[in-house]
Order: sequence, then structure tokens, then C-alpha cells
Amino acid sequence: MGCDRAQGTRLLLLLWVAANGWHISCSAAKDDPKAQELMDAINTGYQPALTSWNDAILNDTLSNLKLARILWSSKEPRFQFTVFTQLTINRLPTLFNMCTTFTGPLSAAVFVALVQQPDVPSHRQRLNTGGPAGGGDEQAAAATSRVVVDQLSAPNAAALQEAVQLVQSFHDRVDSRPDMCQLDLMLFYELYDSDQSKLLYPVNYLRNYARMQVRTRLLAMIDVDMYVSRTLSEEMAREGRIAHYESLCAERRATVLPAFEPTRPGDKGRGMALKITQVTKSELASMHGRNKEAIQFKLRVFPRGHTPTDYVRWFTESQPYPVSYKRFYEPWFITCDEVMPWYDVDFRGYGMNKIVLIASLNYYNYTFWIHPNAWLVHNPHGDTEVRKLVAREASDVNKFKAKLPPNALYRKLTLLFGKAKRGMMRGTYDPRVDPRMMAVYGKVSWLRPPPQLKGIPTPESVFI
Repeated sequence: MGCDRAQGTRLLLLLWVAANGWHISCSAAKDDPKAQELMDAINTGYQPALTSWNDAILNDTLSNLKLARILWSSKEPRFQFTVFTQLTINRLPTLFNMCTTFTGPLSAAVFVALVQQPDVPSHRQRLNTGGPAGGGDEQAAAATSRVVVDQLSAPNAAALQEAVQLVQSFHDRVDSRPDMCQLDLMLFYELYDSDQSKLLYPVNYLRNYARMQVRTRLLAMIDVDMYVSRTLSEEMAREGRIAHYESLCAERRATVLPAFEPTRPGDKGRGMALKITQVTKSELASMHGRNKEAIQFKLRVFPRGHTPTDYVRWFTESQPYPVSYKRFYEPWFITCDEVMPWYDVDFRGYGMNKIVLIASLNYYNYTFWIHPNAWLVHNPHGDTEVRKLVAREASDVNKFKAKLPPNALYRKLTLLFGKAKRGMMRGTYDPRVDPRMMAVYGKVSWLRPPPQLKGIPTPESVFI
């Protein structure tokens, strides 16, 4: 069943490429020497080994990513502010849409999940992949046992080659359009031992790698299913605006971009979402409301995620205004690389990953200021399989008081959130990162140094 779904998704993606008049490219990219240097450093120490569900959930085994391709834009950056994002390869059409609404530098980490059976006879090997979550040198030195394979299976090698050709064609198309973003793209893959393990989408690894690839000081992580209002690109292209936002970083000010969603799902909703990015703020005000075209993002299902932004006030303001952090707040924001926290890589699949990052901003003494004239709009899409799984498990717990097994993903997410919360209250919080990724900074001299942030204890009342 999982294989059938994957083949169906691949077919739809190929049909989308054909419908847009593209051809699958087999040509090599014009490689940038710095991009190749970065790719070599990221892949240093990689060994092909299988990621398993129980090892990841129960033993905190790190993901094992390999960078298969890196493609940088040949276009000059329109301005010195970069959006970074992550996605599975079947969402390339969504990335294309994002590149039409945001017209500046964009760094994307694209992912392919490959399921492979262990070699016969299989063998386990001690790999330096992080082991149980710890901290500091102990974390970096820890090792864990996992099944090693000699090489990609023939079907996986073919699937990966097809993915490389697909992202090459996609990148060529975007790079040929002067009206679209300046796209830097990484293609990663990971080997899993089952369809269940494949649900462990390494969302925060990909965010961290996409952030590593950013070559501007000013940046923002914006998920690929969010359209960006045209007003943001227009503002960043104006003289002095980049310097203005960079000056705010010394104060650790996060400039929050309010998020909206169309009131209709499906194709009609997607058309509405694109329209909402192109209007003025006053026009958006006339479109806003439950029975109109736009509402606060997740207002119906998770209002706590964005209500602190204060949408009623936003429509009346012409200047940035401060808001207080509240538990479960999860906005998108603009900041600088040197004060941007890492995303905790223990959060995989779906759930809590961005909530913890925003809580860490509060822990690192950020203040939250709302942008008065730029916004994001959700591009509606169906739920992923892992999101459905987490929703089912959460419902079982919250509605029926079910006791989940130790290897349940929702149970793991709640444990990770509790651990992060306790660390922030004690003043010891330190997001887990991949030692292999951090080692890249010692190999590539032109990368900006990784941030060194120190937080202050968060009052327990904040998390109530």
C-alpha cells in the first residue's frame, strides 16, 4: 500500500511537470565551487544505514541524512533577506507557488524517503549518530547501533536518480524566470527499514540545513505551504529596509508575520490564498471574516497558535506593535542568523516542533513585534499520513483517556515538549542538533559561525 501511494504521488508530480511544459533534465548543473564544498562537508562521515521506528522513538537515534544534490541560483539576489524552508519532493509544485509570491533569495531543503530491506545477512554497526539525547560533548561522542547496508537497492537508486533529475529540471525552470525567487536547493534522502519508519520525517534537520545554506544575515523560516504577501518583497527591495531589520537583531526583536488562511478548502481555497497575497491591507480587511474569504490561520482548529498576534489590532495599526509570548504561540518571524536558535532535531514527523522553537525565543529573551504591512497565507492541502497518525493518537488520549504504547509518536512528542519546558524553566535548555551538521562549521570557512545563545529561566506560569 505504501509503495502504491509513493508511485501514485510520483506519477502526479511527473504529470504536473509535463503540464507545465518542462522536460526531465539529465544534464549536470553548473556547480558553484562553494556549493560543492558545502555538499562534501555535509556528507563527510556518512554511512548508509537504516533508520528504524523504535530506535528513533525509544532510543533517540538521530536521523541519517545524505545530501544527493545541491543547486544554487545563478541570479543575483534581489535583496539581502532569505526565506528558508523544507519539503518532501512531492511538494515541489507548492515550492514553485511560494517562489512566485516571494521574489527574493530562498533556501530549500527537499527530501526523499527511501525504504530498503536490510542486506542478507544484515549486520549492525556502531555509528557516531548521536545515541540517546544528552548534551555537549557527550552528545557528540555518543554512538548507537543500527543496520548498515552496502549500497542502495536498484529500485532506490533509480528513484533517487529520478529525484535528482526532477529537482534539476525544477531548479532550471525557476532559475530561468527573472520574476521568481533566487532558489538555492538541497536534495536530501534517508534510508528507512519500513513504511512506518518513513513517517519520521526529519523536519527540523531539514530546517537547520536550509538555514545553514542561507547566505544573507537576515532570514526567516517560512513553511512551504505559506504564500508570502507581495508587500514583503516590495519592502525588502526598498533602500534601507534590510539595514533597519538587521539593526533590530541586537535587541533580539522577532518581527512576526501575521498568518491567514482562506475560508474555503481545495482548489477554490488555493485560488483565494493567492489572491489574498496580492491585495492591499485595506482590501484584506474587507475580505476578512468567517463568512468572507480570509480568517486567522488555524482559527477553527488551534486558535492558541496565532491569537497572541491580535488580529483585531493588526488591522488598525500602521506601525509595528509588541505582543506578549503565550504558551503554544507559533508564528513565523524575521530575525538575524547570529541570534536564530536551532530547531531541535528530536522532533520528527509532525507536531510541536515550531511551538518549541518559539518558546525558545522567549527563553532567549526575544520580544515579539508584529509587522504591520506584510502577511502570510496558507495554501490549503490534504493532511499527511503522519499528521493523521498524531491526530488519532492525540484524540485517543484527550477524548478517551487511552494509554499509548511507549513507541507511540504522540507520546514521544509530549515527552519532548515536557523536557524542553523543564529545561527552559531551569535555565538549562539546549536544543539537540546533529553533531555531523555542527562539524560542517569547522570544515567550511565561509559559513557564518553558529549562534551561541544563552537563555534565562522561564517562569512556570508562562507554560500554564
